[in-house]
Amino acid sequence: MATGKFGVGVIGCGTVGGGVIKLLIDEAEYLRRKTGVEVVLRKAADIDSAKRQSTGLPSTHLTENAQEIVEDPEVQVVVEVIGGVKAAYALVKAAIEAGKHVVTANKELLAKKGPELLGLARQKNVTLHFEASACGGIPVIAALGQSLAVNRFERLYGIVNGTTNFILTKMHREGAEFDHVLREAQALGYAEADPSADVDGHDATYKLAILAALAFNTAVDYREIHTEGIRGISARDIELAKEYGYVIKLLAIGIVHSENDLELRVHPMMIRHDHPLAAVNDSFNAVFARGSYVGDVMFYGRGAGQLPTASAILGDIIDLATHHPRGGVSARMNFGARKKNVIPMGQVQSKFYLRLEVRDRPGVLASIARIFGECQVSIAGVKQKEATGKEAELVILTHEVRESAMQKAVAEVGKLDVVLGVRSLLRADS
Repeated sequence: MATGKFGVGVIGCGTVGGGVIKLLIDEAEYLRRKTGVEVVLRKAADIDSAKRQSTGLPSTHLTENAQEIVEDPEVQVVVEVIGGVKAAYALVKAAIEAGKHVVTANKELLAKKGPELLGLARQKNVTLHFEASACGGIPVIAALGQSLAVNRFERLYGIVNGTTNFILTKMHREGAEFDHVLREAQALGYAEADPSADVDGHDATYKLAILAALAFNTAVDYREIHTEGIRGISARDIELAKEYGYVIKLLAIGIVHSENDLELRVHPMMIRHDHPLAAVNDSFNAVFARGSYVGDVMFYGRGAGQLPTASAILGDIIDLATHHPRGGVSARMNFGARKKNVIPMGQVQSKFYLRLEVRDRPGVLASIARIFGECQVSIAGVKQKEATGKEAELVILTHEVRESAMQKAVAEVGKLDVVLGVRSLLRADS
């Protein structure tokens, strides 16, 4: 075990940065006993003076210039928690080039610049740790990248965004519509004023890019991940999903097809009520994976929040202070040596739930079934749910079918004069 001092510089004094600073101060003695070194907060930086002052640190430990931390010879590890890409990328790259370890919670940075920064870290013989970048306080990065590294993972399903899971849980419990629950989530602080990154699936896509790189040992271009959000989910869809024994969740999905091919996608999905992920509610996150030796495993816990995220960052700092105080590359960084092919979404096989509003007259179902047959879509079941004498609601469940065939069938069905509207199309767990 190392001895001496291990200097930490924190860039970003917002919610997560404030949590990191708090734990470094409050747990200083515990960290010393845990690591055998004195883990010292050297300085914290933020361009916002109010955020700097909110830390309670003396002015000698605060700066508005993050470059001071990067250039400080007494800082061995730089913690980046400012978010975004442009400024964070410049600072992280500069810190690595200066021979410092870096710990980040920045999933967008890693999804967009991760391979480059990890390669640079290897060249400089330092470590870039990122446990908090996916699922906050849940130790899934260390598990996939190191503890379970001998496994060849064949599939991964994750509820990795707390905002959307909170919204879908409230819709499921209360029968409320999306817009109403979104406003409530914003009032409670679960959703941003601009919720696009969460509700449109982008946040989950960045996290899947990171998790898939680790689980499947491949470089991942996040732009190849098919992404859909939850804006189109209605209270009616939630209600009907319950009737069929399903729960709707926004899932991040990775499935290996061969040594060279895999599918990566983020979208709402109807999963069976008895699946372990169906019980993951509110703002909690979970990742379910299947490994060649460990079998099925699931990681569950707080996916966000000040102290859960800060605790993951401190875990990375502890690892560095204990095992790499004077440099060195962590085993968790050894992934993504080769690029696998991401199967186009049109070739992916799924079961589907389709909800249509149609004219209430004879021959409607026959017209729809004819198109489905021509498009090679096999119907598993049909129910007419509501009829007024003029209009009716049809719910169709399919057997597993290729995405492109289903999309073609739905487009053709939508052109029928007896079809008043395609109200919903969701994939269902196979």
